Amino acid sequence: MPWELINFEYKKDQRGILVPLEKSRNLPFEIKGSFYMLGMKKNTIRGKHAHKKITQVLIAINGKCKVSLNDLMDSEIIELNSPYIGLIVYPLTWIELFDFSPDCIILVLTDDYYDENEYIRNFEEFKKLKNTNKISLKNLYKKCHYEPKIVVPFRELAKLNQKYFSEIEEGFRRLFQEDVYIWGEEVHLFEKEFAQHCGVNHCVGVGNGLSALTLIFRAYKELGVFKDGDEVIAPANTFIASILAISENNLTPVLVEPDINTYLIDPNKIEEKITKKTKAILVVHLYGQTCEMDKIIPIAKKYNLKIIEDAAQAHGAYYKNKRAGSLGDAAGFSFYPSKNLGAMGDAGAVTTNDKKLAQVVRALANYGSPQPYIFNYKGINSRMDEFQAIVLRAKLKRLDEENEKRRKIAEFYLKNIKNPKIILPYFRKREDHVWHLFVIRTEQRDKLKKYMEKHGIQTLIHYPIPPHKQLAYKELNQLHFPITEQISKEILSLPLYSDMELEKMKKVVDIINKFK
Repeated sequence: MPWELINFEYKKDQRGILVPLEKSRNLPFEIKGSFYMLGMKKNTIRGKHAHKKITQVLIAINGKCKVSLNDLMDSEIIELNSPYIGLIVYPLTWIELFDFSPDCIILVLTDDYYDENEYIRNFEEFKKLKNTNKISLKNLYKKCHYEPKIVVPFRELAKLNQKYFSEIEEGFRRLFQEDVYIWGEEVHLFEKEFAQHCGVNHCVGVGNGLSALTLIFRAYKELGVFKDGDEVIAPANTFIASILAISENNLTPVLVEPDINTYLIDPNKIEEKITKKTKAILVVHLYGQTCEMDKIIPIAKKYNLKIIEDAAQAHGAYYKNKRAGSLGDAAGFSFYPSKNLGAMGDAGAVTTNDKKLAQVVRALANYGSPQPYIFNYKGINSRMDEFQAIVLRAKLKRLDEENEKRRKIAEFYLKNIKNPKIILPYFRKREDHVWHLFVIRTEQRDKLKKYMEKHGIQTLIHYPIPPHKQLAYKELNQLHFPITEQISKEILSLPLYSDMELEKMKKVVDIINKFK
């Protein structure tokens, strides 16, 4: 539509509020014309015209009014009621202002000077011009189109990392005194500290989360537990890395539908997928919530299956007093920068109580070498570096504190989002969820996403296409998982990060509650 709302950046301190209005900040053009309207009575109608070439921004700097917009293809009535929001109206849009509050003052800014010949003041003339003069607005949009300013970003990693600057800087100074930069003392200390945090005996730092999972499956093959063609039960609703780790090892993923409420693998649907070839269950603690292990562990024991955790989104989460990473036979973690425990680059880890497994994983990640220049396996290069270990050690100390902040933000959303079109996330127990993502559902997902973006709120989709529908797994494309496919079409992740200000949380709630 040839009109849109923009949210203004402003500065607020003890002296008051300052709203800059210039092209470099807040406006899509250089101001050439400006005027304001005041003293309108409630039944007054202003405007009643269109412009041939002028783009304008309308701002209610005091009070409120309604604006009717029409370009013969779309029409809308918008209420202007805030000095921090502007309404951009592009050329060839019929505009009328009405329903003024007694204190209303409307400021109008334009990208060209006043010219009476530039106005279209007769609606019939406007319709004729729109219908006969096929003016393309593409060039006009290219010249002045304004991308809505992000008022509430999905995350603010720079702000988060700044809190740890002094500790990271101190670690970096230590690093300059060392001669080992890969799998050195900092990595060794992190492995020890993270193992203690998870409640396991062993931790191996690797290059990334995908490597962590892949190396677990590979190590089990080297130990003779798995062989080519064996099957691994896995959730259909997951990020593709979970499935890649299986197929990369010539194992066969057997997908299971999720619980529609938790989005996690449905324990009640696992047993029906088990065959003589099944050797493991991969549980994915998706979005930060641990799976129902009390239902999954008995199945694994009954059929002598390994349980491997994809804990890439569940750092610090509990299940009945045990942490993610200690709930199965082995677990893979990602420390991608946006994770609850995030590095400043790629990094990952494997946790386990199995000493032999840990030894094989470590060797495989080091070209297959358990000791210098001795190669027992055809390995890969996937090792955590010292810098990432320094970052992770600093952040690990405050992980529980950061997760608690996330829980409180999630609780604010759960308490205050009240819209019948929105399905809020379900969780079992408070400590079971660390809210890596706050994922809602609606049948109007794409419409809601555009609506949120229009109001300056950044959202993401985790994930829009499930693994079995990706080209990479064309051999699975014919499979149909209705719950997984429904979820992928309806989910939307809202902004949630540990240092999110109350003002931004309220903004998200206010905008989503007004969605129709």
